[in-house]
Amino acid sequence: MAMPIYIQDPATGRRLQVSPDGALRVEILEGAAAELPVEVLTRRKVLRDFLRDQASAIDLAVDGSSTPVEFREEADTERTKWITSARVLFNGANMEMNTNDFRRFGAATASQTPLNNGLEFFVIQGGVQSNFFISPIVRMGDFFDYADGYLNIVNAVSAQSDFLYFDFRFEQPVVIPPSTTDRVVMRVSDNLTSIDVFHVIIRGYQELIE
Repeated sequence: MAMPIYIQDPATGRRLQVSPDGALRVEILEGAAAELPVEVLTRRKVLRDFLRDQASAIDLAVDGSSTPVEFREEADTERTKWITSARVLFNGANMEMNTNDFRRFGAATASQTPLNNGLEFFVIQGGVQSNFFISPIVRMGDFFDYADGYLNIVNAVSAQSDFLYFDFRFEQPVVIPPSTTDRVVMRVSDNLTSIDVFHVIIRGYQELIE
């Protein structure tokens, strides 16, 4: 039985189908994978990882008020990484997105009081820094200026233990070539030790090397 032939353009996500009787049909493929280079489409594996500090710790609830602490996703020695999204996840008190908690940073600040220095989220590529946030995040509400989605569950675990996350999707994948100093960074410059859990998870693809 004759099968249709497909011709795909990875740059646009369009696919041309040529049926056995010669009919043509153009399809629009959905999803971030269609935006990736053709070599990644055919030779890739899923990338899921936490941003980590120099000791490989994943919890950003640290004291960076005197010396800022950086959490990173760094280059692999062999594989190129394509990062397509990030999730910033919190658990702790005073994270209900009402008027009061919106203007503070969880239990790390007093009622309607911002952080002193804030969080910076950026990428270093070829020695050049590009910021995901126009200015540092000093209130929980500041995340809404940049996030593509969020979820807030009040008293999720117990009383005064709220669950909150923000999702960020990148229009084009952030590329981290192998054996470079390129990296994705979240920098903490305040004392956040009163927050129960603070993680940043990145998602995307990396080359499959057998």
